[in-house]
Amino acid sequence: MTDQRPRTGGINHVNLVVSDLERSVAFYRAALGFEESGTGSGITFMSTPGADDLLGLQPAGGELDRLAGKARTPGDSGGIDHIGFAVDSPAMLDLLVRRVQEHGGTLLWRTDNERGGASAFVTDPDGYVLQLG
Repeated sequence: MTDQRPRTGGINHVNLVVSDLERSVAFYRAALGFEESGTGSGITFMSTPGADDLLGLQPAGGELDRLAGKARTPGDSGGIDHIGFAVDSPAMLDLLVRRVQEHGGTLLWRTDNERGGASAFVTDPDGYVLQLG
């Protein structure tokens, strides 16, 4: 018998419970450049153009909450600290931070890392923490 190592195909998506689906879709589109890539089971999926990623936006109290018998609170990260997004230049980081603030998010702090790059920690309209950079 061969001992096969377990493996997945990678992270398929991150799913966030949101208080206002239309507001969240508009935020991720306008502030971070995401595009809608489909819907399923009451979730709207967004993706970064040219990247192989998915962000699911699920309305609180929706179908999955009812099926799971749970009431989830938008913005409650359940022990997850933040979601990180790659940013390719300081100019793009400045633009993203400005757009986040213009579309209902908040800048928490900016920092430089040991490799000479910069990061910004921001929130989306429900309070989820996002790292840009």
